[in-house]
Amino acid sequence: MTRDGSLDLLFPLMARVPTTLPWRLAGRIGRESAAEREHLLRWLEGLFARVFPNAAAAEHAQWAKAHLAMLAQEMVDAMAFHRLGRFGGPSIDLQGVEHAKSLARQGKGFILVLNHFDRLLTAPVALARAGIATNVLTMPVLDNPELQAAQRRFLLRKIHGYTKVTGGTWHTTSDGLRPVHESLRAGQGWVILADAWRPEFGRLRGHPFLGGELNLPTGIERLAQSTGVALLHAVTYSRSPDRLEVVVEPLPDNPRQAIDTVIQRLEQDVLARPWAWWHWGLWDQMWQPTPKAEGNS
Repeated sequence: MTRDGSLDLLFPLMARVPTTLPWRLAGRIGRESAAEREHLLRWLEGLFARVFPNAAAAEHAQWAKAHLAMLAQEMVDAMAFHRLGRFGGPSIDLQGVEHAKSLARQGKGFILVLNHFDRLLTAPVALARAGIATNVLTMPVLDNPELQAAQRRFLLRKIHGYTKVTGGTWHTTSDGLRPVHESLRAGQGWVILADAWRPEFGRLRGHPFLGGELNLPTGIERLAQSTGVALLHAVTYSRSPDRLEVVVEPLPDNPRQAIDTVIQRLEQDVLARPWAWWHWGLWDQMWQPTPKAEGNS
């Protein structure tokens, strides 16, 4: 099937099939054509061999397959957020929800920090199931001139389904940050990705990561500093296609230390589950070797 056909028909139709069969089939069907899949698998295997030279070739191949399977399962999630954590859909084991509930009871706003790791949007869905609504702040994806018509339609359906379940709004940086500031101060929660990255981003800060530095924007820490809200971190671990675990943790009060903690956790998670990080395609842009100190050869 063509890419447009997958976006317009295959995944939306799969998401309607009863039971968790769609998620178990998604990894086998994939998002790509057979030719594209083989090319991506070889490319990922080569990248994993470069980043993790001490792992065996068989592990590199396994991670590559698991990475593509995870992305395909997330495509089903995107068309079936309403089924996550419900009968007939993937189960969610939510840990640490008390941290968000405590802030909500006090009427305090918070930023829920995520990374592009595993089936990440399960975390806000899980909080919504527990009675905690959140908004989300993203880059202006729909404004991307490279976005094709089928991709735009798919994203619009994804955004509609996501906000219907989470009870909040989908806001982009191009819409301005004033509503975000006001909403946080009014006691609402906002989901923001710490490892969001675009080549035109400015005000980046380096974080130790896999033997080098990951350069990431400082927007979250500046937003937290200006509003004085708490920061929480959430990560999703897919234990199987239809069994998900979400862990919510408090972060240090100092926003800079909080984001440092988030990226440290991301590094630990990527070391344990390399296949689950989304950004391998941006590796050579986001990551740099650690600069050598002056005087060292």
